[in-house]
Amino acid sequence: MTGPWPHKPYTFRALQKTFGLMWVRCDTCRRYAALRLTGLLDVDYRTKRFSCSRCGSEAWVCVVEPTKEKGMQDYCLDEVEDPQRHPAAVDRLTGKRPRRKVAHSSGELPGRKIDPRR
Repeated sequence: MTGPWPHKPYTFRALQKTFGLMWVRCDTCRRYAALRLTGLLDVDYRTKRFSCSRCGSEAWVCVVEPTKEKGMQDYCLDEVEDPQRHPAAVDRLTGKRPRRKVAHSSGELPGRKIDPRR
């Protein structure tokens, strides 16, 4: 018989005990790195977002190493000693991203050409 689960639910510590080593992957520049959980063990993983330090786009936590998944052999390991946030990621995560204005007057999507034959 086992005892109760000793870790607080929805934390990175619980994820680490369940899955072991995890990675952060960027689908834009096709790179990945091992997820270092220093200082994040007792943080709720549902509230954390990650970003690529190379291109600034959104990065995702994965439990299987990307190069071992079928169709993802072109991802390359990119370990950075002291990763810094990309300026574009800071803008995206803090909400300072410029918003496009959408014209609702014509009923067509922006950038679409209206075919007069319709």
